[in-house]
Amino acid sequence: MSPYADLNNRLGALLTLTSAPVAVTFRETAPSGDVDPVAPAPAGCCFWAPAREQRLDTIPADHANCSVGSYTHGLLPLAEAAAGADTAALLASGWVGEADLVGAPVLPFAPASITYEPLAEATSPDVVLLRLTASAVMTLAGAIPELKLVPKPQCVIVPLAYSGEVAVSPGCAVSRTRTSLPDDEMTCAVPAANLHSFIDRLTASSVADRAVSEFAAADMAANFSG
Repeated sequence: MSPYADLNNRLGALLTLTSAPVAVTFRETAPSGDVDPVAPAPAGCCFWAPAREQRLDTIPADHANCSVGSYTHGLLPLAEAAAGADTAALLASGWVGEADLVGAPVLPFAPASITYEPLAEATSPDVVLLRLTASAVMTLAGAIPELKLVPKPQCVIVPLAYSGEVAVSPGCAVSRTRTSLPDDEMTCAVPAANLHSFIDRLTASSVADRAVSEFAAADMAANFSG
């Protein structure tokens, strides 16, 4: 059994998750020849949803349809990413500016492969991805006051988490379109190395939320019930 199976279950209970957490592992070597090739995808973020149910071993070429995502994941240098037709479309629309690309968080190395898989089956992940409701984000914000909110592009939450920060994104217009992310969900990235302390802090936040919620319910019943 994966050493992360119990942590997976605890995360699900604390945040009332309806989607399984996804583990992201960066590797210095390409996957062996006996792994199943992944289906073509518009962007790396499109691997997040299917990885809730199956392991996907990807290589840089599998991310190549999104220049910005390839850049934030260390797979392309900025000059090459900026020259992409898709990046040109984003800049021309005014959705992002050149300064946004230059200042975007980026993975500090170029992985030879990136594995996406259910957290419950992972062995040594670098980042954990969670899909959260507004209620779960409330508990998360109580647990992590330093929580980083990232508007766009959504994919930068991955290098941020790799660097040690907990980051949440409401999604960006590009990623939401490509992944069909439900309107009532957001995505969070957590450093896998800090998962135990992260769960401890979530537990404390959840207990506090429950206490004040019970107080509010009792107060309403006693003083405002008709």
